[in-house]
This record gives sequence, C-alpha cells and structure tokens, in this order.
Amino acid sequence: MTENTTTHLIQEVVDHVIKDDKDALSKWGDKRDQLVQMGGDQLKGIDKVIASDLRIIKDDGSIGTYPAFRVQHNNACGYYKGGIRFSTGVHQSEVETLAMLMTLKNALHDLPYGGGKGGVHIDVRKHSKRELKEVSKAFVRMLQNQIGPYKDIPAPDVGTGEQMMDWMTEEFKLLHPNQPFINTFTGKSIANGGTKGRSESTGIGTFLSYYYLVEAVMNGSLSVNDKHTDKIDAIKEIGEKEDVKVAVQGFGNLSRAAAIEAANCEKKHTVIAVSDSRSTVYSEKGLDVEKLAPFKEDNDRLPNEEELKELQLDGEVLHPDAVLTLDCDVLVLGAIEDQITGENQEDIKATVLVEGANGPINSEADAYLESKGKVIIPDVLANAGGVTVSYLEWVQGFTNDAKSKEVILNDMSDRMQDVSYRVYNAYFSSENDVTMRFLCYKLAFLRVIDLMKRSGKIM
Repeated sequence: MTENTTTHLIQEVVDHVIKDDKDALSKWGDKRDQLVQMGGDQLKGIDKVIASDLRIIKDDGSIGTYPAFRVQHNNACGYYKGGIRFSTGVHQSEVETLAMLMTLKNALHDLPYGGGKGGVHIDVRKHSKRELKEVSKAFVRMLQNQIGPYKDIPAPDVGTGEQMMDWMTEEFKLLHPNQPFINTFTGKSIANGGTKGRSESTGIGTFLSYYYLVEAVMNGSLSVNDKHTDKIDAIKEIGEKEDVKVAVQGFGNLSRAAAIEAANCEKKHTVIAVSDSRSTVYSEKGLDVEKLAPFKEDNDRLPNEEELKELQLDGEVLHPDAVLTLDCDVLVLGAIEDQITGENQEDIKATVLVEGANGPINSEADAYLESKGKVIIPDVLANAGGVTVSYLEWVQGFTNDAKSKEVILNDMSDRMQDVSYRVYNAYFSSENDVTMRFLCYKLAFLRVIDLMKRSGKIM
C-alpha cells in the first residue's frame, strides 16, 4: 500500500466522520468538523524524517554505502514505535507509509505508542555477519539522539532480528553511558532482556485474528446488518467444516508461526501450502509444517522435491506465486507488500484473506475482492501480535519481571481477541458500505484525534 493510498484512506475517514457519523465526537460541539479535519491533516503529515547514507568498510576493504531512514510519524498516543527493516525495497516513501500504519495500528490496539518506522537499503544475503553488525551500529549512531526508551523504540522487521537488536542495544549503551538503555529496542534476545514468545507472536496473532472471527460468528456474539449476510454465511461455512484448508504465503518467522498455529489449532486446519521467494511447497493432503520449519531455518529456503522425499514428506514444488491462487478456505499473506494486484485478483479462490504482512493486497485488488464477497482481515488488525509483545517487553524492562512464554502469549491473545471482537462487531453491524480496513482506520483515527484534542495538538 502506497503513501498516497494511505493518506487518501485517511481523508476518506475524515470525510465520513464529518458527513456520515455526526455522533462521533459530538462532545466537541460546533468546532467538531473543523477539529476532525485538522486531525486528519496532521495524520497525513510526518513529524520527522531522519535520513542519511551509512558507510562502512567492507570485508574486501571497499566502502559500502547504504541509504537509511527513520520516520517518526505521530506521537499523540505515546512514544514512537515501529520496526527497522534491512531490505533492497527500502526507500523513504515506503518507510513513511509504514510509519503511518504503525500510528494507526498502535491506536487501534490501545497501545501507548505512536507510529515510527526505520529502514536501511541493503541486501542482507550479500553481506557478512561483521558487515551487518557495522551497518547496525552505524544506524544507531545516525539516530543516537532521536531514539530512547522514552522517545522512540525500534524493533525488528523484514531482514532484521534479535541479533541485530542486540548489536543496536549495545551500541546505544556505549553512546549513552549511565543512561537507561535496555528499553530502547524491543525484539532482543531473551538473554539480553527480550521477552519469550516475541519471535512467533506476529504469526500467532495473525492466525488468531482470523480464528476469533470464526469463533465470534459461530457463537453468535456479533450483531449483523443484512448487507453482511453473505459474508457471515461464508464464515459459518468455514466454521462448520471438519477440515479447513489453509495456504500460507511466506515461511519466515511470521508465516512459520502462523502455519504451526493453524496446524495445532483445536479445530482441524490443514496447511496445504507454504512458500518463499523461490518456491511453493504444496500437498492436498496437508504438510507437516513442524518438519519443514527446521529445514527452512537451516537452509534459508524450502526443500526441493528430492529433499522432500529424504525428509519423508509428501508434497510437490510449484512456482512461488502458486500459493496465492490455490483452492483453499483461508489464505495467510505473510511475505511482503503488493502480492495480490489487478494481475492476479481474479484467480484468488480463498474465502478469507489475512494480511500478516503490511500491504500485501494493493488498492485495486482490495476493491475487487471486496466486491466478490471475500473477507479481508487487514494488516492493521491482523499483524499486531508483534508490537503487542514488544510492549510487554518494554514493560518488562522497567520491572525486571520476566514472564513465562505462556503468560506472554496468553496476554497477547487476550488483547488481540478484545480488539478483534470490537472491530468485527463494529464492521458487521454497520449500515455503511465500508470495508473492514476502512473501519479499522476509523476506530484508530478517532482514538488518535481524541488524544490530540486532549493534549492540545488540535484546538
């Protein structure tokens, strides 16, 4: 999803609140419409962009130069919070869009954070461990006065992980002697103040956002407007199945955890396919994802057909994009943005699409799939498990009270369930012809601008 798409959707929310939802923020009286537009204008802007080229000496003695960015979008709800990605897809407008999404995500999930995002334009597969360490340290030096436990709290994202967070934490500590440092980064290793369950939390939360929808429909806890009857019937059909077919795009930390959570779900879910950038592994009978996971971690790829036989796993190897168009009930999109577009939208067979990645469905495909009655659980709702557990890690850093993995993931699950139920009730009971993505943006927007008003950012 591009920055233009995101800002356009924010303005659509503003227009809707002003024209069609007069009850929202009616306590503001005659200045309500003006304040709502002012809040929207602020959200479409950026608080601060920090940009620089990072330079390191590479192993061969040459100089490596890497464009780097940190965007601080909005802090009305709390300190800036958002991941750091190391990827060749990183550019300033992408990071700005992701920072906007973080503001909305944190607001939707009632976390005490604003939105931030960071990135370095680099291909991690072409660099040694030492080189990546030097880039990580250089990134911290670039941001040394812009981040901190009471200012801006980065975390891992695409291409980064706990090792890089440990390197960055150490560099920040060296640059700020005798100052608090442990809470400056989340997603660290457990030995270095990280929280158990952080690595799999985004994937688990992504699957649970779908599962809570089925649960809410099947137990009859939702108020449903007639215009949503077809979607409710489609979800009921999934809930009544003895075996739900799931395809998972990606097989990194997020997608692996989502696939394992699906396979171990109390209600039978069969994972028929997983993929990475090189291939899709497919089996109509279902894959043993817990056997596939160690192979992927050890080899940074999925097995070929000969290796599947050696692992005694049923399956065939298909094109990496094949996972998107398989005949399944649920499609988990856990790779990168812009995976479903106008080029393949007509081939999507899944009933429910869950956005584990940020922006995997572009705006054209989003509108098309909605018109076809597909249920899309948007990224701003589905993939918040990671930032939720990052919040718990941040709290742990102040209290030095490390909880068990079970306690952490149960806390995350409870929070995800509360927010999911609130969104699903608001969406399915709505008389307005809006998407679930729009509804999530609206709920987040109302929280952000209410806090803007209370703090005097708009008045």
